[in-house]
Amino acid sequence: MVSPGTARVFAAGATATAAVLALIYLPIPTETPPPRTTQSASTADTTELTRLARGYLQQRADMLTTARPTVEAASGRLRTTPAMAPRARSELAALVKKGLRYEGLDIGYTRARVDVDVTSADVTGRTATLRLTDHTRLYFARTPQEVEDGSPECEESSLPRTMTFARGADGAWLLSSDRVDEAGGPLPTTEVDEAGFDPAA
Repeated sequence: MVSPGTARVFAAGATATAAVLALIYLPIPTETPPPRTTQSASTADTTELTRLARGYLQQRADMLTTARPTVEAASGRLRTTPAMAPRARSELAALVKKGLRYEGLDIGYTRARVDVDVTSADVTGRTATLRLTDHTRLYFARTPQEVEDGSPECEESSLPRTMTFARGADGAWLLSSDRVDEAGGPLPTTEVDEAGFDPAA
């Protein structure tokens, strides 16, 4: 007779495996339109906002890999507002636990790569809004021969999102919110599905 605890482990494993397999072959667009910036967003602002957005998303993806930094070190690298900082730290910690859980199911990742395609950037006073699509690759621990034989090299996902920023006291941009714009189907591994993932589990 299978105990309730064992059943929960099996269920969690099946759910995680299904989610990963569903994401492995999500296509990443090979051609994207050039960034569209409004007249209120200067080239310098757009460049800086894009850099901050990519750095934030890359740090999140890195937490899922075997080369992850500590949550303390990762949190220290993020440029967020005081109000956003607790959420960012909490999600980094949740992603670490998620990555470790996947490693336990033999679905571990060795490294991550994040690219972003900006579709619009708006600046109004001391706030900015950046709309983009993040393209993430989470690489499996595969040998070149395994990849040549047909094993997937990485899990790929693309996700539109809106990120807002506020100017800090020193004039630098700080991330103040991050929202996924479309979430049809399973969420990518890099997202914390608060309805189906308990970071304290």
